[in-house]
Amino acid sequence: MKPRILIFLACLMLIGTKLSAQDIHFSQYYASPLTLNPALTGKFNGLWRVNSIYRDQFRNAVNQNPTTYMTPSLSVDFSLLKNKLKTDALGVGAVVLFDKVGGLQTMKAGVSLAYHKGLDKNNKYHLSLGLQGIYGNRNIDPDFTFEEELIANPTFQDDQFLASITKPVNSVDMNAGFLFDGQFTDWMTFYGGYSFMNILRHKDDFIADNNGNPQFETPFRHVAHAGFEFEVKKLVIIPGALYQTTAQTKEINFGSTFGYKLPNKKEKSTTVFLGAWYRWDVALIAKAGVDFENFRITGAYDLGIVGLGKDLQNDTGARMPNAFEFAISYFGPYGTPPTTDTYLFNPRF
Repeated sequence: MKPRILIFLACLMLIGTKLSAQDIHFSQYYASPLTLNPALTGKFNGLWRVNSIYRDQFRNAVNQNPTTYMTPSLSVDFSLLKNKLKTDALGVGAVVLFDKVGGLQTMKAGVSLAYHKGLDKNNKYHLSLGLQGIYGNRNIDPDFTFEEELIANPTFQDDQFLASITKPVNSVDMNAGFLFDGQFTDWMTFYGGYSFMNILRHKDDFIADNNGNPQFETPFRHVAHAGFEFEVKKLVIIPGALYQTTAQTKEINFGSTFGYKLPNKKEKSTTVFLGAWYRWDVALIAKAGVDFENFRITGAYDLGIVGLGKDLQNDTGARMPNAFEFAISYFGPYGTPPTTDTYLFNPRF
């Protein structure tokens, strides 16, 4: 078997992907709030928010690597009725995501609804509940060429195989989640949430029954995430962790991001960030970003020097697999600020 095939298989393992079931993740998971937890819909200060993120991985594993692994996503959400609900708010939003793993292509589009309940009159504690409906479409690119080494039969023909599986598969599913945040002191905020994904266990694989319908039910996915945000004068410290599991696989992320508030004139605010994170037994992650007025621009770089990434390099002699992400968010202000504006803490990094 060629080294490139080993790399192809190992990369699928690294991102927790199979042809029958795929879960998408980002190292900067808070930069894509609507794919992390529906309860984050509308969880920010302002009226509207646009988030975009792009992830690219394993492009460097071998020279002239023909296999592309990329995941762009775009979402927009609104934080409504703050001037009528006092300490509460209503969040609505939509998200679109595209994922390409070699010849496998996945598109998802969803709408989200969340309610943010203030738990005290001083507006320091909130409980958010969210629900999301998702439409999915999966297909295999008919122009993608499978290596013959992946098949035991040397007479295998790509077009014969592709003819039976290139029909797109559509699905519908639901996600739900909750989030709690509390400002326990003037300088410390805690937040923690849970999301329950694939509630309807949709079927979107390419193995059909006698009636031509997909057989495999997507397993439930459970995601727990939590963190603190400490602000001491001009220094910001944001430790956090994420744990998610589906079927027999799990992912653990943890680390900390550090920010420094630059001196600015009047009401303008700029904070620069650097962070170090670790995806358990997979990769080290470096993060950087800047908050400037209504913009947040961030990036991340994954280096697979541990676990599966290290095994891949040792077995194939390839370069250590890496990944990078770039994200940008814009928080739209009110044209005319409401008389009562409920403050909503927005998890970041």
